Amino acid sequence: MSRYNPRHDIKAMLEAAQLWKNQCLLNDGPLLDDGQYWSTDNLVELDKRFTQNPQEGDESFIEKLQRQLADASPAAIKLMAELHWLLLLFSTNIKPATKRDLVSSIWEISGDSPPSSWLLDDATLSGAGSTGTGFNTLRWRELVFLIELIKAFKKLGPETQSQTLESPWSFADWLESIPDAGARQFRHIICFLLFPDSFEHTSVGNDKKEILSVLGGVPKTKLKTMSHREVDQKLLDLRTNLEEQEDEPVDFHTLPWVDQWRPSPRVWLMAWNPKNWEWKSFQDDRLRVARGENVTLPWRTASKQLKEGDTAYLVRLGEEPKGLVARGTVTSEPYEGIHYDRDLVEDGEKTLYVDITLTDLRDPKAEPYISLADLNAGTVDGQKWTPQGSGIEIKPRSAKLVAGLWGKLPIVKVVETNLPTSRQQAINIDKPVNQIFYGPPGTGKTHHWRNHIQPKYERAASQVSTGEWLEEQLANTSWWEIIALALADQIENKAGTTVNDLLIHPYFKAKARIQGKTNSSNLRATCWAALQSHTVIESKTVNVAIEKRQSPYIFDKQQGARWTLTGDWEEAGEGLRKQLRKLQSGPQNEEARIKRHLTLTFHQSYSYEDFVEGIRPQTTAEGGISYEVRDGLFKAFCNRARQDPNQRYALFIDEINRGNISRIFGELITLIEADKRAWWDEEGQLVDGMEITLPYSGERFGVPKNLDIYATMNTADRSIALMDAALRRRFRFIELMPEPKQITGNQGDGYIPDGEGGLLSLRDLLSAINLRLRYLLHRDQTFGHAYFMEVKDLDSLRHAMVYDIIPMLAEYFYDDWQQIRRVLADDTAPVEHQIITRKILDPGQLFAGAEVDLPEKPDFRVKQPGEITPDALRKIYDSLEMPS
Repeated sequence: MSRYNPRHDIKAMLEAAQLWKNQCLLNDGPLLDDGQYWSTDNLVELDKRFTQNPQEGDESFIEKLQRQLADASPAAIKLMAELHWLLLLFSTNIKPATKRDLVSSIWEISGDSPPSSWLLDDATLSGAGSTGTGFNTLRWRELVFLIELIKAFKKLGPETQSQTLESPWSFADWLESIPDAGARQFRHIICFLLFPDSFEHTSVGNDKKEILSVLGGVPKTKLKTMSHREVDQKLLDLRTNLEEQEDEPVDFHTLPWVDQWRPSPRVWLMAWNPKNWEWKSFQDDRLRVARGENVTLPWRTASKQLKEGDTAYLVRLGEEPKGLVARGTVTSEPYEGIHYDRDLVEDGEKTLYVDITLTDLRDPKAEPYISLADLNAGTVDGQKWTPQGSGIEIKPRSAKLVAGLWGKLPIVKVVETNLPTSRQQAINIDKPVNQIFYGPPGTGKTHHWRNHIQPKYERAASQVSTGEWLEEQLANTSWWEIIALALADQIENKAGTTVNDLLIHPYFKAKARIQGKTNSSNLRATCWAALQSHTVIESKTVNVAIEKRQSPYIFDKQQGARWTLTGDWEEAGEGLRKQLRKLQSGPQNEEARIKRHLTLTFHQSYSYEDFVEGIRPQTTAEGGISYEVRDGLFKAFCNRARQDPNQRYALFIDEINRGNISRIFGELITLIEADKRAWWDEEGQLVDGMEITLPYSGERFGVPKNLDIYATMNTADRSIALMDAALRRRFRFIELMPEPKQITGNQGDGYIPDGEGGLLSLRDLLSAINLRLRYLLHRDQTFGHAYFMEVKDLDSLRHAMVYDIIPMLAEYFYDDWQQIRRVLADDTAPVEHQIITRKILDPGQLFAGAEVDLPEKPDFRVKQPGEITPDALRKIYDSLEMPS
């Protein structure tokens, strides 16, 4: 019988389905309570409010449904709840509690409490079969089909209804007349619910055809021409024949049947012999896999039968220890590639490969693995574990054995006993953070930065090395200023002042570290260029053309290649001399902090040249213009982070959506991806990640792994919808919405005194304003709790309303003052309780005697803070029942 289902107890469900047929399909009810809701009138009302009134937007299904049923009759709402009961009755993908909660939530829209009935018990709602993901994601289509189905059946006369339900096949024929029946899973569900001995508990039409194709031998070309009714009849015939042959009931969804028509992924044995192939990246790959990263490798296979999604185990052969050391997933079809044997490559030989993404990789010399002895001891089906080739299928019973043994292995926890290599350091470093905090204005996005994130990237100055402190102090100092500081320090200490002396000065070396040029061969040239370009005009020892010199003119070279400070130094060097005193004193303030973070604000004119690098004009001594490539803030900060790999750095971008992302980031949009972040060895050679060549300087550049990027986005202008898709993919978005409960008020409970012996609730005030804005505009165009966080008395509330809230409302509504009055509940309040008053301007009075036909116009006025009464504020939320 088709109702045979050893996986689920469906007795109560089928009894409920028969009850529904007799009381609701053939009559108008009752079902969950004593109401008769299954009438044609109620179905027509739901068709109008639901089927013909689709809702778009980001809200949940129940939120949209609440809008659609806002003005519906209680009977129609309860019918919608019972329709959902029927729609979800069959599915085992949805838990009984979830079904029950949904039915109850819809029922409560009517204003009544949900009923108590055995039809809502777990035993009734446990389901009979899987409905798949499509049923859930397109549930509204299934519901539309159900409404159409019931409407059409109700239109039939009593005699025709009885004839239609007389046999399973007459009902199946009638179903074909309902639009969209062929594409809907509920078509198969209702057939089973009403005729469980004739129809399979299978809700997917393609599954039924696959069963017939594999188990029944029906050609797929024929299946394409068969109607649903013919498929169902053929399935019943197949079931009858199989049950006679097996002499027991058959469930196509259990073993051994399901593995025949819906086979599980196959399991393969791949071979690795360290004597034949040295796996040079083994330890690096092992570390990556242990950290949860994907490692995909091409692996030789002798079989062409491997498919994407199959499981693969890697057996280590050739030398001890031998056994299974890795597990993974096949991620490609077999393909030809260059032979691994170099001698055969010269002969033009190729071999077959398949891509395998490793999910577990073990060093058998250091970690638990499955040895050949363990495999041989448990094998009962003759499986060979030392194959001559790679890509041998593991037999089903042995595959089950291996899965069980592997499941008992402890999780790999890599503990490095030796100094890690540069590549292993790159793998070990924490994955970079790319996060955007978004939400309406005033929701605490920047506050969250300052108080919860930025302190993680700071240390007390007394806790850091002198070198790190110098880098912090000199981060925004130009090269000529660095050299001037170093030269002044050397002169005071009566030390050498040659270029060689300057190159080894702590200030110069700190600047080189900041710019990531510690080992650069161009540092000497950088020093010379800065000295020569700021040499005094009257110098007799420097031969650089005057037009290439720039102010301030403070350097000159003396005998012995010694440099000195002269010319404009007394005037231009005043600020630098103060900075020198600070640098020479070192970190004196115990409260001073070293900040490894940088904050930027994007705006419409912010450019690639500001952010990465660009050509900047310089005025020469003769008034001409010269050009030089200058690092942008982001590039300079990346170089600083690169030179301090043991610390994490953070870039904070405020209002990221105000900038032109493509224009600002340019080619760097690729480099900020987590898996593209760069890491270098001590010689500056890239060992992981990605670099590109920058267009202006021609330098190789990468974004270091130890740099995290945070940003904020104000969604009030809805610009998140227009945001660059490339940026969306590279960031994790965290929403911050208004939290009225964070408002403290005067005593910490959200209330302030109203000056008349009463209280005003700031939390209810904000909630009421936001609820109206969500209805009139959008959830993004609301107010955050920060607007009222500093409000402690009536005067500060009045000022917040007049100077903060109302101007923002004017922007939200494009100066539609009537809508603003609605938000503030002014349109129905007496004048003394209004915040924005309205009067009519009469053109007859304004233009007395003029023969013009002009309409009257409303004139709006925002009261001064002192004119606003406590009741004018209280009435904003008093008319609403605010949630506790």
